[in-house]
Amino acid sequence: MPSYYLLTLLLFIPNLVFAWGAVGHKTIAYIAQDRLTPEAKKAVRRLLGPGQNLVSVCTWADTVAHVNRPETAPWHYIQVNVRQEQNVYDLEDVCRDHQCVVDQIEQDEAVLRDKWSSFGAKKEALKFLVHFVGDVHQPLHCAEDNDRGGNDKWFRYHGSQGNSTHYTWVNLHSFWDNLLEVKAKENPRKLATRLEQNFTTDDAASWQNDDPKAWAYESFRVARDHIYSELPSGPLLEKNRWGRDLPEDYYTDSMRQIVDERLEKAGVRLAYVLNQIFQNE
Repeated sequence: MPSYYLLTLLLFIPNLVFAWGAVGHKTIAYIAQDRLTPEAKKAVRRLLGPGQNLVSVCTWADTVAHVNRPETAPWHYIQVNVRQEQNVYDLEDVCRDHQCVVDQIEQDEAVLRDKWSSFGAKKEALKFLVHFVGDVHQPLHCAEDNDRGGNDKWFRYHGSQGNSTHYTWVNLHSFWDNLLEVKAKENPRKLATRLEQNFTTDDAASWQNDDPKAWAYESFRVARDHIYSELPSGPLLEKNRWGRDLPEDYYTDSMRQIVDERLEKAGVRLAYVLNQIFQNE
């Protein structure tokens, strides 16, 4: 592809490509890695090669979308309107030509299960799958309000306690990407360990399934019922010159509890999918 065509395509890649940021994606990968069966661990090592694991490759899909494969950008999300009546079956109408995260997860799984797929195809499918399972659990990657999944809703953020007279501008999407901070500073290994202590064996068993459409609809409902429900509809552009602040519950634990559970479910489900795929290795 000529460089000037690549540059043109890159200019049109939405910020939606990034989900959870490195901290969130690595946290999910650590949780999944901790739950892999011996057979799955062996298969992952064989595909990724020496010195590589789920954590080291979990952000690769973001990098390639922005560097040399912009056509993969739509694979990271599915935009379902939160102001309209929706059910899980409506997702099929939203995801056209398989250009969304739900269908891409299914395609990556199919490649990994297909004994005739090449080694290279399976390796790439695994690297995409690790990332996309994380993406589909980020609520703003499965919802929109004519605001590009929250990228066009800007708010004033008054620090972690919400009582500072100073503030910085944040858009809703990137704020969720960074675990409800302007920039996530947590150690993903330590965060994964803490989250693993939050859920029980019964919790994990109830979450385990291989149904990316259901995962996406779950994320959509979180966005509809908890993120967008108290926000004005449509975009808040130009860094919100009217000075609208984030709602008060962003300065309590309620939103962070949602973030933690989405990370937990993503890690558990990623491990479940890989264990099922590689059970006969």
